Amino acid sequence: MPTTIRDFLERFRPAGAPGAAAVAVPSDRRSALAAELEPVFALLADAEVEQRRMVEEARRRACAVRDAAREQATGLVNEARGRAAAERAAVSAAVQRTGTQERQALMAAASEEAARIEAGVSERTPLLVEKALRSIEVMLGDDMLGDEATPTGGGGTS
Repeated sequence: MPTTIRDFLERFRPAGAPGAAAVAVPSDRRSALAAELEPVFALLADAEVEQRRMVEEARRRACAVRDAAREQATGLVNEARGRAAAERAAVSAAVQRTGTQERQALMAAASEEAARIEAGVSERTPLLVEKALRSIEVMLGDDMLGDEATPTGGGGTS
């Protein structure tokens, strides 16, 4: 049952030719539209099949590109790891060279300081020995001189 008067009247509109009134037969618009659009939908079916084929091909190509990119990324990571190991070795060698150079510089400075101290000691040693001997002589004083003077001086009473 039609829901509106317009729907009801629409069924009778295309039925009959202009001119004298005739018995009207309701037209079947749905079958007419379906018959009119059927060739278009048939053409679209081929396009739909082509579209599905293209989407599937695009998926396959995307998978191939992704797999190739994954392989390339793995190669780059491995290469970077190898280079990182080489860089670490180079940096380690540079640090060792720097450490060796610093150690050599410290040793040279220490040797220079030791030579300077030794030169100062060599200059002062004779004076310090002489001063020490004088101090000993002063401490021992005349006791030592008196004992030595008696046997060699000849002025004793023995």
